[in-house]
Formats: sequence, structure tokens, C-alpha cells
Amino acid sequence: MKHRQEPTDRRRRDEDGAEVSTELARERNREAADRTLLAWIRTSLAMVSLGFGIERFGQAAVSLDGGGFSPLKTRFYGATLMALGIVATLAGMWEHRLVLRAVSKDDYRYSDRPPIARWLGAGLIVVGIAGLAAMLVVF
Repeated sequence: MKHRQEPTDRRRRDEDGAEVSTELARERNREAADRTLLAWIRTSLAMVSLGFGIERFGQAAVSLDGGGFSPLKTRFYGATLMALGIVATLAGMWEHRLVLRAVSKDDYRYSDRPPIARWLGAGLIVVGIAGLAAMLVVF
């Protein structure tokens, strides 16, 4: 009958003495932060593109309509969407920097962060409601 030895330390450590599972968890968090930043960039690009499209649509409508259409509304809402896209990119980069800084600390603990996406979403809702109201109301 073979005698089984109990391992004294079940945790694997790398050459620096850090626990491998802890380092893998940190790497997963860094990769998740990178994916989140890419989602911010994708959303921002969509907002900027939509704003540009709205502004170009307004110019095309003026050339087709001959003066009965106000390009000021489409220019304003297009520029607002572009500005929101730029703000979303900056907010995503800021959040990414904060997450990477927190993950790189030795005593990393999860903590709540400001609801940046919620505020940008609220801003987008306001722009959407204002755009809808402008489309329904003739200046």
C-alpha cells in the first residue's frame, strides 16, 4: 500500500514568489479593461458617425428642398452627437487608466467607480428627445 504525502503548500508560485492564480486574475482583469475600452471606442465611433451623417443629411436636404428646410437643426444635433462621441472616448480612456492603475496595486480590491456610462446614456437620451422635439416643431 502506497503512502500518500500531503503537499505542504498547494499554491503555485512564479519565480518572483507571487501566487500564479492571483497573477492570472490580474491578467483577466486587465484584458477585461481592454475589451471595455474597445467597446467605448466602438460606441463613440458610432455616435460620431451618426452625428456626421445627420449633419450631411441636413446639407443634402437643403440642396434638394431649396430653402424650406433649416440646416441649423441638423447641424446642431449632428455636432452634439459628435461631441458626445468624443466625450465618451475620453471617459472610456479615463476609466481604462483608473482600472489599470487599481489592478496593478499589490493590495487590489474591487471598489465602485463613477457611473460614467449611465451619465453618457442620460446625455444621449436628452439629445434624442431634443432632436425628436425639433423634428416635430417647425421653427
